[in-house]
Amino acid sequence: MRLSDLLADMPILEVRGPLPDEVSGITKDSRDVEKDSLFFATGSSKAFIHEAVQRGASAVVSDAASPDAPCCIVVSDPRMVLGRMAAKYYGFPSKKLHVTGVTGTNGKTTTTYLVESMLRAWGKKAGVIGTISYRFGDNELRRPNTTPESTEIQKLLFDMIQGGVEYAIMEVSSHALDQHRVEGIDFDIGIFTNLTHDHLDYHGTLERYREAKRLLFEHYLARSSKAKRYSILNLDDPLVGLFATKGKATTLTYGIEHQGDAFPTWLDETVAGLSLGLSVLGRELEVSSPMVGTFNVSNILAAVLYGYAIGMPFEIISKGICDLSGVPGRLERVANTKGFHVFVDYAHTPDALMKTLKTVNSFKTTRLLLLFGCGGDRDKAKRPVMGGIASEMADFTVVTSDNPRTEDPRAIIDDIVPGLKGNNFKIVEDRKEAIHEIIRMARPEDIIVVAGKGHEDYQIIGQTKYHFSDREVIEECLSDVAA
Repeated sequence: MRLSDLLADMPILEVRGPLPDEVSGITKDSRDVEKDSLFFATGSSKAFIHEAVQRGASAVVSDAASPDAPCCIVVSDPRMVLGRMAAKYYGFPSKKLHVTGVTGTNGKTTTTYLVESMLRAWGKKAGVIGTISYRFGDNELRRPNTTPESTEIQKLLFDMIQGGVEYAIMEVSSHALDQHRVEGIDFDIGIFTNLTHDHLDYHGTLERYREAKRLLFEHYLARSSKAKRYSILNLDDPLVGLFATKGKATTLTYGIEHQGDAFPTWLDETVAGLSLGLSVLGRELEVSSPMVGTFNVSNILAAVLYGYAIGMPFEIISKGICDLSGVPGRLERVANTKGFHVFVDYAHTPDALMKTLKTVNSFKTTRLLLLFGCGGDRDKAKRPVMGGIASEMADFTVVTSDNPRTEDPRAIIDDIVPGLKGNNFKIVEDRKEAIHEIIRMARPEDIIVVAGKGHEDYQIIGQTKYHFSDREVIEECLSDVAA
């Protein structure tokens, strides 16, 4: 592509050196640089300008001139320009798709799965970018980030169009919003699930975390070129008012405690799943789901309003919700014949853990046994808080390691312990051994929740990622337990 065309309408401060005629690609990762690439030096990638040039980058975009670059294009915000330029490079794919962004601390993944199932029931081709995978058609990629870098997002959206996708649904993380990864995307719908304590290791304060989340609505949705835009907001969150788009999009609201445009009129919840009646803008809708948890009612309500917004028939909405057997790692049932119930859950924040345990307590008949830990090199403030929640809501807790990363696993556990009360807990540092221990403890009708890692199939110890799946270890343990 001609570089002069790519730079047109971009906020360029100056150009140092001769401007190349063509560029073969754009990236901020020096390892992906090929001959005649345009390299973006953003934050830590500035240290790799020399390497990028050695690999063949013909020009560099940075916030300061670099003597290593044959041509340096100076801008005030390289990440923002990267997003806009990536959109232009791939032909503005979001303009040719119906694009929905889902943001919030909890519920993003389940909401995207519900929407995907509803679209499938309607016979529509959908693409999903999220925590568990990026997928469309027969393509499924597992990636480390909930929301990928802007160049990868635009390439995914471009590929989705080539694959016949009509509707794209993406989880939008606070990191991605803060780092302009969704710059250049024209959204049709924004969904806000909730806002609770998380990622303060990155944002520093809850206020900064909140402001990052707001960008999906006040910046991206409000400025989208799409003619018919919707913001779908959770009325049960006390901060919901901050996410209004002030007339830039039609607002639809949902809630369990507060009656918005969609709310439950009745609910039947058991260990087998959910059945509920809904009022949706004055119309009645009955749905059933094999998913458990009152918090999933909120996710269902958000998905129902999505269906309403795009004109999906109510019978299709109901079928799509019923068709979804579950979401990997989200109170995911591990079937067994031992007489007790086992669930794997991704809850790794105080709010998520509390909601999970509250849900399970609502239908337990004997004991609730919990296993959890906290990740290393992440927000330390939540550790004793989660210990307190465990003590209060579980009958017995096994505290173990999660992804310790570069922290001492025992030190992480020591941060959790001050929140624990009484003697209804046990420390087993090795996670595999801890899972074996809690399975051995179970009696008929007990409910076991193995929390923290959910769908993850790895454990990070030091800087090494090892294969580790809670579900696989549980199944191994169950095969060793006498019936």
